[in-house]
Amino acid sequence: MNSPYLNRYRNGEYLQYMKDILQLVNLQDVDALALTNPTNELTTIVNRIDSLYQQVQGSTLTQEIITLDTRRDKAISGIKMILNGYENHFNEAIVSAAKALLATINAHGTNIIRKSYQEQTAILDSISKDFETEPELIQAISLLDLTTWVAELKNANTEFSAKYIERVGETAASPENNIQELRTEASLTYRKLVLHIEAHATLSENEAYPTLLNEIDVLAKQYNLVVDNRSKSSTPATEEA
Repeated sequence: MNSPYLNRYRNGEYLQYMKDILQLVNLQDVDALALTNPTNELTTIVNRIDSLYQQVQGSTLTQEIITLDTRRDKAISGIKMILNGYENHFNEAIVSAAKALLATINAHGTNIIRKSYQEQTAILDSISKDFETEPELIQAISLLDLTTWVAELKNANTEFSAKYIERVGETAASPENNIQELRTEASLTYRKLVLHIEAHATLSENEAYPTLLNEIDVLAKQYNLVVDNRSKSSTPATEEA
C-alpha cells in the first residue's frame, strides 16, 4: 500500500488530501463499519486546519507576497533572457559582458525561481550585491543598458523580504495553533484511522474495508506523484515548501 508523503505535501495539498480521505470514508456507512470515532476526530482537526489555511490565504500580506514573488521572478527571468540573446551578438564586447553576467547568475543554479522563498531571497540579494560592487559587472550592466532591470530585481527582492518578515510576525501573533502543529496532530489521527480500517479488513469479511483501503492507496499514489514530478522539475539540491 502506498504511504502518502504527508511531510512533503504543501499545506494546500495536505489539506485537500485529508479532505479527500474523509470524503472517501464518508461515502461508506461509517457507523456500520465502526469508523465513526476516528473519522470524527480527523474531521475536527481538518476543519481547524482549513480555517487557519483560509485565514492565511486571505491575508492581504499573503497576496502581496505572491505578487512580489512573481515580480522578482519576472525580473531575474527577463534579465537572463536578454543576456541569452546578447550571447549571439556580433560585437564581442557585448558577448563577453553577457557571459560575465550570466556566469554570476548561473553560479547560483539554473532554476533560481524554483527555490524556496527564503533561499531565493538570499540568492537574489547576493546577485544584486555582485552587480553593484564588482567593477566588471558594473561595466557590463552599463554596456548592455540593464540598469533599470537590475534596479527592478533589487527593489522587488527587497520589498518581498520585508513583506515576508511582516507575514511571519502576523502568523506568530495568531491566537490559533499554527498549521504545522495541526498537521502533526492530523497525521497521527489519519494513521489511526487507516489502522482501524486495516484491522477490520483483516478480521471482517465486509468487502467495504478492502475497497476503502484500495481507494486510499490510489489517492496516496496520485498525491505522491505530484511531489515526485515537482522534485524532478526542481534542481537536485532543493525542493520548495
